[in-house]
Amino acid sequence: MENIILSLLLIKSMTIYEIRMFIQHSLNTVCSDSLGSIQAAVKKLKSKNCIVCREYIENSLVKKEFSITETGLTQFKAWIQIPMNLQKIKNMEEGKFFFLGMVPKEVRIQSLNGYIDSLIMEQEKLLQIQRFVENSKDNAIQTNVDRITEDVQLSKHLLEVSGEKTLELAVKNIYRYQVYNLEYGLKRVRDDIVYYRNILERELNDKEL
Repeated sequence: MENIILSLLLIKSMTIYEIRMFIQHSLNTVCSDSLGSIQAAVKKLKSKNCIVCREYIENSLVKKEFSITETGLTQFKAWIQIPMNLQKIKNMEEGKFFFLGMVPKEVRIQSLNGYIDSLIMEQEKLLQIQRFVENSKDNAIQTNVDRITEDVQLSKHLLEVSGEKTLELAVKNIYRYQVYNLEYGLKRVRDDIVYYRNILERELNDKEL
């Protein structure tokens, strides 16, 4: 969670509410959007001087906006440069499928149907995001370049970590990999739907392995 937050703060200074909304919208399959988890990670990052807080008043409410520091930038770079570890990409819910053969057939069928329904809902959500991203691509890139340009420290950090000479190139790279992640999510959910429908068909037809 710490490194996810640092990644977000490299793009934009955010409040805890904004961090949570971003995770709910774009990263809910990657990490928890629990307010407690986010607050705990923010507290730990503050204790390590990885982020700083700026208080401001908006609509008579005191808000706290967090920004990444040089120390936070160092932690982010150390984390992002390590290749992804397949052993850490685990889903405890998949363990339920491993043991599903222990329960009666009607329970297995109910479980498979429920999971397929949830996969279809996830697919539709991802397709909606994909349509939005495709329709707003050019405007989104330029809007983010303009916004980041206004923040000297944010611009400096992003250029440093990206190794690019211009913010436009850095933002385009960020955008491309976010699209790749969306494409991966769609491919995985589509493949899962096909696979679990096949298992369900075997159950309904009493087919052996």
